[in-house]
Amino acid sequence: MSYSLLNRSATKARKTHVCIWCCFPILSGSQYVRETSTYDGHFQNFAWHEACRKDADDWFGNGESEFTPGDSEMPFYALYKLEAHP
Repeated sequence: MSYSLLNRSATKARKTHVCIWCCFPILSGSQYVRETSTYDGHFQNFAWHEACRKDADDWFGNGESEFTPGDSEMPFYALYKLEAHP
């Protein structure tokens, strides 16, 4: 398995996206992480909640190499919804 990160940047959502980690919506107007990479020769273009990207970094840091989209939950999702739409 080969993984290569091409770009990771924090940006403000202009429209709703779906987080690859938890599959919950990334609400328009909120900050999120956009990541482009290649995995086993396949191009990937993922959107992440900032908290989900942190969880994923911990997951991969513990030796895990793969995950299934939607199998993980976003930490504090209810607070995120309140913060994104005051």
